[in-house]
Amino acid sequence: MQGNFKYIKTYPVDSLQIYFAASLEIQEELINNGFYIPKSPDGRISMPIPLIYSNFRGRLKQAEPITIERLIQPEWLGLTPSQLRWKEVSRNGKRAFEILPEEVYVNIGLTVDNIVFDLDMKQYHLERTSIRGVNPDKWANWAMFYISLEYIDELISTLEEHIPRGAHTFFSPLVPGDTTKPIKEVQQGGKEVTYYVEVPVKDFSFCLGCFDLVQKYLYVKAREHCKLNPSSNVCRNPHNVVKQLKTRLKYSPAVNTFAKVGVAKIAGKRPQIMIKLASTGPKRVIRGVLKDRIEGKARGELVYCDHMVKRQYVVLDLLRFYKALIATREYADKLPNEE
Repeated sequence: MQGNFKYIKTYPVDSLQIYFAASLEIQEELINNGFYIPKSPDGRISMPIPLIYSNFRGRLKQAEPITIERLIQPEWLGLTPSQLRWKEVSRNGKRAFEILPEEVYVNIGLTVDNIVFDLDMKQYHLERTSIRGVNPDKWANWAMFYISLEYIDELISTLEEHIPRGAHTFFSPLVPGDTTKPIKEVQQGGKEVTYYVEVPVKDFSFCLGCFDLVQKYLYVKAREHCKLNPSSNVCRNPHNVVKQLKTRLKYSPAVNTFAKVGVAKIAGKRPQIMIKLASTGPKRVIRGVLKDRIEGKARGELVYCDHMVKRQYVVLDLLRFYKALIATREYADKLPNEE
């Protein structure tokens, strides 16, 4: 992001997910460089695009172990479970892992017109499938984070200190003629209920390759490709191929991108403030490994990143974000109760 801004608040994040697997831009880049995504035609190589997960706070009960089919397993990273701080267990007869809480924060900054969310993921893990059971390239939502609803009044009050005088009233959802009304959305088979307002996205930038575990994964998989298929493009020079991959997705005005801002209740977790990055088009088509044609939604512009700064952020319209918080706060008591 260009321009001056100042940080005003830092909050712990309850949970965060970045579904890089939803990006056909990244999938095409990996395929063009010789990787079999999501697996080779003969099934000997399996290489799903990792999903970034952090689960830090907000659970109402202890987390269940995660079974192996959902995870990028330790062997694919060249690491042991203990090196990842995982405890190997069995769940329903399957190999599974207990994963400790993963520390993540959001640093909130302001410009004159925008609000900046800088994500500081100190710890995370990699997953490879979703409970939704739908190809991620079909999704609208693809990056999201949640913070405790207990902070909503404080955040609104803090923003009011930085919003021009008079805007508080003008942007109130109670003003006659204002048609902004929160939208109810139910996902995960009813396990997640949200009320949100769409907020314009001014900028975002998320880099798959900036995660150290992803780098380990790419190198392990490059060696696996070369062992089983020495003629693969990636085997020309595996180190250079991985190093030169384009893995940063950034905002493009050509893509219909917006944020869903509101309140959420996920089964097993406390009520939360929700920010979800979504895109609905235009349509993008690539040539796949297992399919000749893969069709999905564009996410943004894919660019090269040297992974030095490792910044992950999203920028939203400040006044519209403020308005969305006020509007959806009134719907918090409509969220499901959980004893």
